[in-house]
Amino acid sequence: MPGLIPQSFVNSLIERVDIVAVIGAHVQLKKAGANHVGLCPFHDERTPSFHVYPDGFHCFGCGAHGTAIGFLMDLEGLTFPEAVESLASTLGLDVPREGGRGTERRDPAIDEALSAADEYFRACLRIHPDRKEAVDYLQGRGLDGPTARDFGIGLAPQGWDGLKRELRSFGEGCLAEAGLLARSENGHSYDRFRGRIVFPIRNIQGRVIGFGGRAISDADQPKYLNSPETPRFHKGRELYGLYEARRAQRRLNTVLVVEGYMDVIALAQHGVTNAVATLGTAIGESHFNNLFRHHVGHVVCCFDGDDAGRDAAWKAVDAAFPALSTGRHLSFVFLPEGEDPDSVIRARGAPYFRDLVASAQPVVEYFYQQLQDGLDLGKLDDRATLRELALEKAANLPEGELRTLLLQQLGRLTEHATHELEDQLARFGSRRTTGRAQSPTASTTDKLTPRLLHMLVRNPGLLKAIPATERSRLAATAEGTLAAVLTFLNTSPEADTATLLGRFAGETAHQELSTLAARPSLLPASHLENEVKYCVTELLDQHQKLYEEALQSNEPETWRRHSTAKRAKAGSRVD
Repeated sequence: MPGLIPQSFVNSLIERVDIVAVIGAHVQLKKAGANHVGLCPFHDERTPSFHVYPDGFHCFGCGAHGTAIGFLMDLEGLTFPEAVESLASTLGLDVPREGGRGTERRDPAIDEALSAADEYFRACLRIHPDRKEAVDYLQGRGLDGPTARDFGIGLAPQGWDGLKRELRSFGEGCLAEAGLLARSENGHSYDRFRGRIVFPIRNIQGRVIGFGGRAISDADQPKYLNSPETPRFHKGRELYGLYEARRAQRRLNTVLVVEGYMDVIALAQHGVTNAVATLGTAIGESHFNNLFRHHVGHVVCCFDGDDAGRDAAWKAVDAAFPALSTGRHLSFVFLPEGEDPDSVIRARGAPYFRDLVASAQPVVEYFYQQLQDGLDLGKLDDRATLRELALEKAANLPEGELRTLLLQQLGRLTEHATHELEDQLARFGSRRTTGRAQSPTASTTDKLTPRLLHMLVRNPGLLKAIPATERSRLAATAEGTLAAVLTFLNTSPEADTATLLGRFAGETAHQELSTLAARPSLLPASHLENEVKYCVTELLDQHQKLYEEALQSNEPETWRRHSTAKRAKAGSRVD
């Protein structure tokens, strides 16, 4: 195992690197007081909302935020170690490692071997004597030359060692580690891809990390073959066509997930350039996290309309829910049975296909359509069943707009008030993680805290509407991020959102606060002051109720020690 990068080195690197220079290489920045501003590189905007601070960046338009390391990861699709290596190299530093078997070094020979294999396969499609059958197949699928060139399609000819001989200078060990050679039971190595049309799989920077091969003859099995897991290629995380989609549309808004290479390529040839495909696996949580975190705010999954397609869609719901925070959207398109995106767009054209995608079914609508199947909501028992099924799934959703919409719809279907379902969901989530239900008082507190934080981050001046004695009590009894924010605002009452975020730059609370700052308020501005007053009053009341519950359970000493520790930690006093 490669060693870990010490956190102390990461912290030192963040402090030493000139984040303005790092981001300024990609974004035109202008000085704004002690900070810099510019147009956000992660979404389209005309008015600059992208702020760069000495310790990090934050976009008030789309919520992107982080350090110089995070900026490179988001913009260039680098892994954390790659981003650290890139920044360290600008300072002439070697990256130390600890806790592993030596230092992790990216072996350039593997990258060179993959690049050489890519050139070999593409050359074979142009000049190899066996090329005719492959060319006929591609032309039969309606593929033209420029599209084949753009996607780097190649040919792995029949034979056991054509690539092995062509790339012999790399050595069998390197070729095997790159996933280009396989070994027989008696230990002999041979070309992994033979008699196949080859599709290079590129990472977001355009480097070839693996290959997919489609058998030219349907009689050959398996029909599709991907590179094995290698130091470069992890099929559970990668998406075919993402590099090409980003190249075609610098700022993607939506990604369409389809099932195969040829679907991606056929759609691109007809002008639908935002399609990607998984690599022999169902779309998983890591795929959704990658897409939402680094590339788009809306993912549309395109499946066949048969049972298999419906099953795949339901699995996608499970995989996506943990990633669907505010601002992230998921929809589904189901094609006629027996059709795929390739056949649909070739037969009916791009306008028809675009209309199909535009009418994609939102995840909440699809979610309840599936859960209601076989239930009679006129019956009390079936409504209870729907409620349990929906809450079980909803417990995986982050707090935000989607979870609110899902609970509102559940309330309409089961004739329950939304606030009752929120309490049930809180207890349901607690049972999943602790094995016992959370008290209603604690549940209410858990809901009020993020609501108050959201309003204060976006409008710090609202806290002035609260009497000083109540501000002091709340800061002393609150916990975590809320306690830290209250303590800061009590001592810096004139702070605005940028100042508040700057105070927490480099701390774990910064990500939470930045996310809240980017989330729009659903309340009119005229209602915010009353809502803050309500939250503060309720939180103080809940604190008293929790104390009374502790008394009833014979735990007053534990409560007193807990409260004293919180007050000491908050260290807040309002004169």
